[in-house]
Amino acid sequence: MIVAYLTYDTHSLLACSLTCYSWYIAAVLHLHRTLIISTYWRCRNDKFRWPKPFLYMRELGLLPLVTEFQINTHLHTDPDGFSPKFFNCCTLRQFSALSNVQELGIGYLNIHKFMPKIRRYFGHFLPTVRSLALTKPKGSHRQILYFIGLFRHLADLKLLDGVSNSQEGPTIDLTPVPPFSPPLRGLLTMKNFRSVGFLKDMIDLFGGIRFRYMDLLDVDGMRLLLNACVETLEILRLYPGDFRGEEASLDHMQVIADDFSASLSRGDIDLSQHKSLRAIEVMASYLGGRPNFLVYVLSTITSPTFSEVVIFYREYDFHGVGAFPHRPVPHLMLKDKVKEALWYLTRFELFRELHRVRGFRLVLCLDVWDRVMECTVRALKRAVAAEKAKGGFCSPFFEPLLIHNPRRYDPKDTETWFIDTRSNPWVPL
Repeated sequence: MIVAYLTYDTHSLLACSLTCYSWYIAAVLHLHRTLIISTYWRCRNDKFRWPKPFLYMRELGLLPLVTEFQINTHLHTDPDGFSPKFFNCCTLRQFSALSNVQELGIGYLNIHKFMPKIRRYFGHFLPTVRSLALTKPKGSHRQILYFIGLFRHLADLKLLDGVSNSQEGPTIDLTPVPPFSPPLRGLLTMKNFRSVGFLKDMIDLFGGIRFRYMDLLDVDGMRLLLNACVETLEILRLYPGDFRGEEASLDHMQVIADDFSASLSRGDIDLSQHKSLRAIEVMASYLGGRPNFLVYVLSTITSPTFSEVVIFYREYDFHGVGAFPHRPVPHLMLKDKVKEALWYLTRFELFRELHRVRGFRLVLCLDVWDRVMECTVRALKRAVAAEKAKGGFCSPFFEPLLIHNPRRYDPKDTETWFIDTRSNPWVPL
């Protein structure tokens, strides 16, 4: 229990591993569960450059302990992305020793180069991987879907910056259909994604998708994804400032603001069919710009299980707190504290307006650095107390629930990463 409490405290885990043999066995699983490798030859920390981590970890028998594995590739040094040229017989043998990876992330994976012997390189991942993150994979739609379909137990999928179609492939794609239809019942994260055709192919080849949680930003074809998960979607993260996708357009925002019952275009969000929806998540930085959008979205929800609106705060959502962890937390004067509290009260005015449309429980989640936690928690508590004193919260269910979701940072380690498998699977610190 002690070691589990210190999961992300590397220095304490190292101290625990030196206590005795039994403590070492318990701590070593957490110390070596995450492995990040960079193929960039000018990597800041040379010990993380490909393939050096494999050399000493295989000698010590640590590779089977890795459960979270990521490969970072830089296109300006490797135009082909991550391809078979990084492997030789020795490297492939060490790479195959990663037999217990559950979360896999690869940047700029060139699937076209690996075909048709892709199982030779990634076959040892297929039985264990539950979460897959791909940043702009290269290859045809069918090749990328074939790679995703190899993971028979895949539940979470993350696609960033779209897909890059390879120009070297044949005119007729002879890639076989995916050997499996992965469950895809967990988290879907998509950012800066433009290919609607890929989404249609994915739904057709896998016989539909059944994600329970969606985090979509700047995605074309958002309405297509929402309709495909009508029966299973439970949590949806919205970005009211995002008008790139089909969920809303600037032309219809004035219509929404003037008359919620007005006839809207087919591209607007309609959550009336999602009977299992139970929560909406919103980033605090997007609340001030488009409150009418959230009012409209809440008015379309008819799910009987809907009960929560979760607001995520980051560093830049707090006045006087820098966005970078190495900056010291400033000492706020009394007038600055009052000004900051008033700023939060204006946010509560928006919450109250949303609550009139549909009742919900408000959850404030602080996704901030540990070093600014004390400052941010106090500021929010003052705002909540002031709002409660003037009777702003009409019911105990609406009174905000404050949660702190810390991200750890080690100033001595420039390659520290924290993996949050629920909201943001690959977040570099």
